[in-house]
Amino acid sequence: MRVYVKEKSYGNNRVLSSLTFDIASNDRIAIKGASGRGKTTLLRVILGLEEYDGSIIGDLKCSMVFQEDRLINSISVISNLRLVSDDREKISSLLKAVGLKNYERTKVEYLSGGMKRRVAIVRALLADYDLLLLDEPFNGLDEALKKDIASLILQKLKNRPLLLVSHQEEDYKLFNINKEIIL
Repeated sequence: MRVYVKEKSYGNNRVLSSLTFDIASNDRIAIKGASGRGKTTLLRVILGLEEYDGSIIGDLKCSMVFQEDRLINSISVISNLRLVSDDREKISSLLKAVGLKNYERTKVEYLSGGMKRRVAIVRALLADYDLLLLDEPFNGLDEALKKDIASLILQKLKNRPLLLVSHQEEDYKLFNINKEIIL
């Protein structure tokens, strides 16, 4: 997949310009830059959620962990996950892997922030995807959980590429980053 962003602006504020890069299988790409430099916008462009001047060549199905959990609070964990997959065995296995096996029937509104984050990560892993996008995926998780979750994500990725946005340098180390894009 080749990403070319000639320009992405919000009104008079140019956020991205003259950015080109390739995404190959097994790439682990860090997207770095100060706050407001367009990291999240770039992920949204790749997802097709933002209009921009440029092109994306290649048709990869994407799954994403957004900065916000984007869960439906009024329904259970399992109901949130079944919006993406009906594979109960896979759902159960992933919930167990992230320490939430006993919370399948719990309404999301009753979960802690870290628990919601883990549900959001499981949801992204359940989707049918060729490219995984992670935007500050570890918000609300302690260091031990970060390591376990990163290991799980890498295991599930297999040879598929990953783009990671984080303000924590140690997060990049967890994913064996082999490319960097500095915005």
